Amino acid sequence: MFLVDALMGLLRPARCLACGVPVAWPCCAGCLPSEPGAVGPWLLAADPEVELWTLGPYRDALRTAVLAGKLDGQPAALDELGRRLGAALAVAGAGADLVTHIAAGRVAGPPRDHARRIAGGVATALGLPLVDLLAPAGGRDLGRARRVARASPPPRPPPAPRHRLAGGRVLLVDDLATTGGTLAAAAATLRWAGARQVEAAVLAAAPSAVAGSAAAASPFGLGSGPGWLGRPR
Repeated sequence: MFLVDALMGLLRPARCLACGVPVAWPCCAGCLPSEPGAVGPWLLAADPEVELWTLGPYRDALRTAVLAGKLDGQPAALDELGRRLGAALAVAGAGADLVTHIAAGRVAGPPRDHARRIAGGVATALGLPLVDLLAPAGGRDLGRARRVARASPPPRPPPAPRHRLAGGRVLLVDDLATTGGTLAAAAATLRWAGARQVEAAVLAAAPSAVAGSAAAASPFGLGSGPGWLGRPR
């Protein structure tokens, strides 16, 4: 995989994935600021005990960059966006003892290690270890099930823990949060395994992933307030 990624990097055009401006990969400052503003924390709708960090709403240039990384042969974009997310978390004062990610099961076709790539960038930026704490959940692949059925697939069972934990703070990383159900199930597993605190970080989130009235606040809705919830930092 390393050789394939290296070759893709050599072949990758140095252009903004959103608008095509030269020498601005993965996104130019006009489409996606290299130093994002507030990134959280929000409260996860599916489990308000979990604080959610994100670069922004799943739309516009951020959506284009994420899809390019996942589907259009630009996986290195996920590494870079993960580093940006980690750097933003460091500025915001987010703290953890280690980073883990939502594990993807083996499927036919291109690798689906999106969350691990992003988590690697986050961990590098924060100077934290990246540990595989979760086994892949059973059930159908959510993304492919949605495309085939054109509807919401049935809920997947929660992932199983790979290790027991003696307390500690875990930062759980995934690529996207739509309803937040996957993150909530994984956070519950990590707490059951012994984690004292679990926070989540994704590249982009839908308003439906954010708890309560915060979903209507900027940047996830039409409101003008800051909308950031959770404990003071």
